[in-house]
Amino acid sequence: MAKITPADTHAADAVAGMTQLTDFEEIGEVLRSRKFAQGSSQLVRDTLMKDVLFLIDGEEHLARKRILARLLDDGAVASYRDRHLLPVIERCLAEEAATHRSADGIVHTDLAPLAQRCMHRVAGALSGIDGVDSEAAVQRFIGQLRTIVAGKTVDWSLDDKSAVIARANAAYEDFRTEFFEPSFSRRKQRVAEARARGEDPAAIATKAPDLLTLMALHREDTWKSDDLLIMREINTFLTASTQSAMTAFILYVMRLERWLERHPGDRALIDGDPEFLRRAAFESLRVSVSPPARIRVATEEMTLASGRHLRAGETVALFLAEGNRESARFGDDGGEFNPHRSVAQGTVPWGLSFGVGAHACPGRPLVTGSRNPAGAIGVDGTMVSMLRRFHAAGIALDPDRPPVRDAATHYEIYTSVPVLFTRL
Repeated sequence: MAKITPADTHAADAVAGMTQLTDFEEIGEVLRSRKFAQGSSQLVRDTLMKDVLFLIDGEEHLARKRILARLLDDGAVASYRDRHLLPVIERCLAEEAATHRSADGIVHTDLAPLAQRCMHRVAGALSGIDGVDSEAAVQRFIGQLRTIVAGKTVDWSLDDKSAVIARANAAYEDFRTEFFEPSFSRRKQRVAEARARGEDPAAIATKAPDLLTLMALHREDTWKSDDLLIMREINTFLTASTQSAMTAFILYVMRLERWLERHPGDRALIDGDPEFLRRAAFESLRVSVSPPARIRVATEEMTLASGRHLRAGETVALFLAEGNRESARFGDDGGEFNPHRSVAQGTVPWGLSFGVGAHACPGRPLVTGSRNPAGAIGVDGTMVSMLRRFHAAGIALDPDRPPVRDAATHYEIYTSVPVLFTRL
């Protein structure tokens, strides 16, 4: 397979004029350095993304991450998996069986909306957003978040950018009135009542372990702007934990199914080797980086360890996908999916996909199953939990209906992935 270059991402126009980094070490150094500021989301950083965790730096950023860490320790992640994720998977599969079973007993359906419902219901529970139980409500919720995330990632859009932002703003207002305000009002009231009873804040968070409750507890310090900041923050958590995760999951399913078609003997490993699906998930994450590039701006003149000199104010585009294919770390076939891949010592199996440094993705433990940075965890994260159950239900790509890719974005997103369930 030929080496993939930044131009192959079809995003060259979006990074024109920027210094483009593809080296694993250089990218890692920039991401870890405090001499770089966030340069992403330029078109909406003062509106849809104003002051959210993803774009701020310094002590305020660290304070919010410390609070989020309480929500994502290993015990909490295991609890979410048992209380929310696994029941949601069963519910969604039951809905598919009830509505899409054909006369031959096989369930013919579409992985894209199925994964959407799973991811959005779980994300709603983790974030503290109520009211996404019914089919109609979850579809409205999905539609709002998809429209909003298109606005947040408008830098990479192939549509008219003004129109994308306008639609996102309208969806934000719908999200605010239907889901955010009622959910947050309930949590503010619970916190106020618990404090009036003299309860310890830590005990309040333990009783209701969701992100909105934590934010309600810290409205006067860590999230001290106004409720609209909290709405933007919770919405960013929701869009990251649904859209990115859903895209990654769909690509994981497609890659693994195509691998198993070429290596049918590996199908026995799904049940015979508990680590096989985990290795496959990490490998798919390694080659599933989005967005096409992370953007950083040098805040002062500096020279990287490689000798590359950067000026103050220089904007750099970090092509993580390129770094994740580096042969010295991932082998000569680093551009290909291989669930049996061995990586260089000291390199995590998912490479740079979750970022590193202060702005590394705080939700990684949900996806990988643990805070363990090396991936040697022995437990299932979100993607593996879903696919393990889907394989038990006999999932397979539909041979008669090919997947449909979204033509409106630089991201590798599929709007439709027809699948079969033969044991559901």
